[in-house]
Amino acid sequence: MISPAGIFSRRSWLAAVLAVAATYFYFLIFAEFAFLEIAAKAAGSDRVRLVLAALGGGGVLGAWLAAWRFSLPTAAAQVAGGFMGCAVAATLSLMARGPVGLLLAAGAAGLSLGWLTVGLASVLGAATGGRRLGLCIGLGTGVAYGACNLPAMFRAASETQTIWATAVACLAAFVPRWFTLTAPPPSAPVDHDCRAITRWIVVLLALVWMDSAAFYIIQHNATLRTATWHSTSGLLANAGLHASASVVAGLLLDRRQRALVALLALAALGVACVLLRGEATSGAWAGPAYAAGVSLYSTLLVEIPARRGLPSAAAATYCLAGWVGSALGIGMAQDLAEIPLGFVGAATLAVIGMLAWRRVVLRTAAFGLVLLACGIDPARASENNSLVAHGREVYIAEGCIHCHSQFVRSKAADDIERWGPATRVTSSLANQPPLFGTRRQGPDLANVGNRRSPEWNRLHLIAPRAVSPGSRMPSYAHLFSGDATRGDALLAYLASLGADTLEERYTQIAAWVPSPTKVTSPADSRTLFLKLCAQCHGPSGRADGPLTPRLSIRPPDWSREPWRRVTPGAPATEEPQIARIVKFGLPGLAMAGHEYLPDADVVGLARHVRSLHNEPAGGPSAATQP
Repeated sequence: MISPAGIFSRRSWLAAVLAVAATYFYFLIFAEFAFLEIAAKAAGSDRVRLVLAALGGGGVLGAWLAAWRFSLPTAAAQVAGGFMGCAVAATLSLMARGPVGLLLAAGAAGLSLGWLTVGLASVLGAATGGRRLGLCIGLGTGVAYGACNLPAMFRAASETQTIWATAVACLAAFVPRWFTLTAPPPSAPVDHDCRAITRWIVVLLALVWMDSAAFYIIQHNATLRTATWHSTSGLLANAGLHASASVVAGLLLDRRQRALVALLALAALGVACVLLRGEATSGAWAGPAYAAGVSLYSTLLVEIPARRGLPSAAAATYCLAGWVGSALGIGMAQDLAEIPLGFVGAATLAVIGMLAWRRVVLRTAAFGLVLLACGIDPARASENNSLVAHGREVYIAEGCIHCHSQFVRSKAADDIERWGPATRVTSSLANQPPLFGTRRQGPDLANVGNRRSPEWNRLHLIAPRAVSPGSRMPSYAHLFSGDATRGDALLAYLASLGADTLEERYTQIAAWVPSPTKVTSPADSRTLFLKLCAQCHGPSGRADGPLTPRLSIRPPDWSREPWRRVTPGAPATEEPQIARIVKFGLPGLAMAGHEYLPDADVVGLARHVRSLHNEPAGGPSAATQP
């Protein structure tokens, strides 16, 4: 069932938790564990690589088929079908009597898992309404890992584990019926361009590779297996650690601490890999470290594509980081008797290198854990970062306070709607000097990090009137000349403003509904569109505006492309969604809002945008892609 944006269903949220738990349970206990044992016994260890190739090949094919066929109206059925396919594949593995049968079972399992994981990741944002998505994924991941590590399940015969996986998949096929799909609030203003997604895929590839290699070596080395997870108490401890680490990861992800989660997972897996090279006593310590690291990155593995909500991004993530990473890790481990330190070092450099690509990430990773333990908000602690602190100095030196304030008044409802949550006086006074400023010319900037992306701010600072026609703001292109240090610092500072009010702002956006007494006429709406929107979207919405080539993500061509951020339907359901984007923009992207426009103009623009959109051949099957 598809509901209007802003509606939250607790039943749907819990159903999403169960779906994540069932998917991970099936993957862990069957695809990564029981099926490999069945294949080794039936086909021989020398043919396991061929079976793994069929499993991975099916996974890649299923993932891209799921991305190609995904649509929000049929998403619940797609997820249910994926679970049923998984159950059939597990049953086939029990019936297989030779290499050919195992190859067919492997291909079917991979195909079903690829279909299921991409479909589920693409629909999680809508099923949860964007509320506590990280916690939802963390709970589901923790339940699955915890259940798989219970002694009775972990020590069961591979055939028994397969039967359990089949039963869970069959039951889970009914869970999507409880989904209430609603457009989530705009996603957080980070990691929404192709380059960022690529960097995260590299990070996850390194972590999956490290995990798969370590798991295979432990499982096929009697000494290590005994030291790591042999005893009942050890398995129970691992189950609890898996569950708690997953929940912690989910909570951190809801606080936009992706880099911190990745670095914690890297540290835990790295320590485990190093300890596994030692004696049995060190292996006892490796088990908890390994459990924590796996749960941390496994939650991240689902959250990154789910937060984006784009099927193609989910397919790329799971094909490259998931299937390819697992194959590389297991393939490498089959030829080694230990975990090479060189590999651990290379994976560490790869992860840190990708995270260091963004300047703010290392600051978050370095201070995040300590600050959270002390009860300090890491987002507000960004003021201590040298780049952000330098940006604040640039802000003062360039006289921004003469035209912009940083204080949203608590008793001014219009200000709160336009510029975000009210400012706390104590927070403003704590800064030295306070930057209350004056809003005689430009908008309030207290929460500008929630409203404008660094990309938009850069374009606006360099050529204000090219982005905002009629703007009185002078150009600050000189800040980006030479090494652009001052300009980059100012962008970092602006991005930090309002980081601690992000969730509150999204709640406001989701609850907003236009209430015009009358709607601006079509002719006047077209004039408004040409003035405010054509620079990026083009005069006819064909993504051919003068600024289009300068954007990292090209706007859609409405003459032939489906909606990206709008659930297709009747005008009564589409129009409010478009109006919300016109009013508040898409945080994290170059699409800025027009908060100052009256509702009559906002609705008029929404109707004009809708008139420019022609559904592509084949209908709205892909219309839920953001």
